[in-house]
Amino acid sequence: MPEAHDHKISSILLRVLSEVKPSEAEIAHTTEKANELMGRIKAIAPKSVEIIMAGSTARGTQTKGNSDIDIFLLFPRADEERPMELKGLSIAKKIVNKSKGEKFEIKYAEHPYLKLIMPEDGISADIVPAFKITDSSERVSAVDRTQLHNVFVNSMLSAQQKDDVRLVKSFMRFHNVYGAEAKTLGFSGYLCELLVAHFGSFQKVLSAFSSIKLPMVIRFGKSDMSIDETVKKFNSRFVVVDPTDSNRNVAAVVSEDSLARFATASRRFLSNPSIEYFYGVKYSDIDSAAKLTGLKNALGTELYSATFSFPKISEEILWQQLSRLDMSLRKLLSEYGFPVVIAVAGIEGRTGAVGYFINKSAPGSRVVRGPTAFMPDNFDAFADAHKDSLSFFMDGGFGVAIEKAKFHSPKDLLKFLLKGGGMKLPSYIKQKGIKINRGKVPERSARILYGSYVRMTYI
Repeated sequence: MPEAHDHKISSILLRVLSEVKPSEAEIAHTTEKANELMGRIKAIAPKSVEIIMAGSTARGTQTKGNSDIDIFLLFPRADEERPMELKGLSIAKKIVNKSKGEKFEIKYAEHPYLKLIMPEDGISADIVPAFKITDSSERVSAVDRTQLHNVFVNSMLSAQQKDDVRLVKSFMRFHNVYGAEAKTLGFSGYLCELLVAHFGSFQKVLSAFSSIKLPMVIRFGKSDMSIDETVKKFNSRFVVVDPTDSNRNVAAVVSEDSLARFATASRRFLSNPSIEYFYGVKYSDIDSAAKLTGLKNALGTELYSATFSFPKISEEILWQQLSRLDMSLRKLLSEYGFPVVIAVAGIEGRTGAVGYFINKSAPGSRVVRGPTAFMPDNFDAFADAHKDSLSFFMDGGFGVAIEKAKFHSPKDLLKFLLKGGGMKLPSYIKQKGIKINRGKVPERSARILYGSYVRMTYI
């Protein structure tokens, strides 16, 4: 029986790999284009600037249709940071061939970099200025480490293991845990490479996470620090120490939700292998508003939503701002007597939306918990501030005031917070573009929220 089980897994992995590994033609096309671009850069860059390919394409771990190019311009460490950035961008702009329809955008990580879009080739290339370093202690910003990642990964992974990385990425992608961006808070490509390097194969990575016990600490090479000391140092229960920089946790961004999702999916796949685990949930977003209404009715709740119009800026920044706003709104809704049953949020293009399923009771009063009586100054100030409350008493040594409810519906509270100046909004979310709804959601916003709900509940 174990043999048949293992054979089934092997058959699934072979089929998936045939679908997610770039063809020889795709790899050749990408390599040819990368070499041509590096040739353009070398023709105009100073001889002191080294030009290298980086990222998954350079390391041979990219998946089909994701063969975009990362080119790093490595400047001498003696240069100043800001002039280095400007020189790098200036060089990158000069290689843009507008006669071929090429265009560019300036993007921002820790350094600004240029994204070259090449419609004729169906490829884009990130051209990144950085400093040439041989050790992480020399780095000025995080992007400088990428060249070291190249060297480590290529020295550690065999051709078979690079295919295993492709399988890990694909498995994670379909379970919504692949990607370190704010939208996902999951596993980066480099982290996937390190997991395969540490455990040895796709199956061994899944096996390790299927029975994970926290804290989990992964290190390459010897360390004088214990697991407890490492956990304390990085303030995380899941630590993968960067082999190129012992002061960095490569898994720092991975949320416990993403970790739990990956562990659950790994366990289920290994116990009952099926190719469906690589293709995620299938759903239709037609009539999303009606589907949200059906969910609202099934839950016995009301649905409150807010839609935002964003300027044309990085989606990563928008996600960070929407996530912060969402957490603040949930907290305040609960504080004012409207605890959220289910919260969903999403972005599509320049539209963002949040939705809250909330029980239909209208509170007549609000509980405000204050400081302990053993902090006399703070306690007395709290008591004075709430002297006109409906009731005031102690609970476990803490002051508690009962006030008349200020808001009698979540919509009133959301209007006050988002449009009435009740809270400071993130910089790219403007009052003017906010629309608040109770009940049925406009179809465009409903598609965003329903898609978010489906992905959130696919476990």
